[in-house]
Amino acid sequence: MSTILREKGIETIHDQVVSEAAQRWARALRCKVTIKTESVHNPWADPGQQSDIAGWSFRPRGNHMQWMAEVETEDTLEAPDTYRKWKRSAVAGVPMYLLIPRGNRARAEKIAASVDLRFSSIYEYGFVNGVVQILQRGV
Repeated sequence: MSTILREKGIETIHDQVVSEAAQRWARALRCKVTIKTESVHNPWADPGQQSDIAGWSFRPRGNHMQWMAEVETEDTLEAPDTYRKWKRSAVAGVPMYLLIPRGNRARAEKIAASVDLRFSSIYEYGFVNGVVQILQRGV
């Protein structure tokens, strides 16, 4: 089941995918999730959070990051600093996922390989009647 997002501040394709993926993964993985969207005022993201989505759990001695994800659009996948953002976001030992527009897997894998970065999984997304559809393909 998918939801159509009409939340305030969710205006771009990037933010729609970030919000939908975060909601789904928070339910499926039973963890806390913070997001970093393109909106000017985003009270949910930690100012130091580099990735678009971070899954974490509370521990008495400090929060523990379980996984992170980056969301790219057609435009950002082509941006020259995309691979640098991925490298800055990566944390040793923490699974990192990538969500990209459907049909861009080969290009994303080529960019990742050029900087010696391997994602735990790559998901492709698209829209059907305004609803985000997220598909996982084999890595």
